Amino acid sequence: TEPPADVVDVHEALAALEKVDARAAKVVELKFFGGLEHDEIAQALSVSVATVKRDWAVARAWLHRALAPG
Repeated sequence: TEPPADVVDVHEALAALEKVDARAAKVVELKFFGGLEHDEIAQALSVSVATVKRDWAVARAWLHRALAPG
């Protein structure tokens, strides 16, 4: 069976984000798929919590635009 279209869309959008901002894409992966909190992500990526929060905000906005209909 094939995955639902929305799962494919999210995967493609995340892959495109990774090309633009690999760390922000990693933050999304760790947050959504890994279930990690900001402090855990910061430790895993060796960056500050503030950097994780900025990357998360950028990634959310980017993915929202990429997944918007039309």
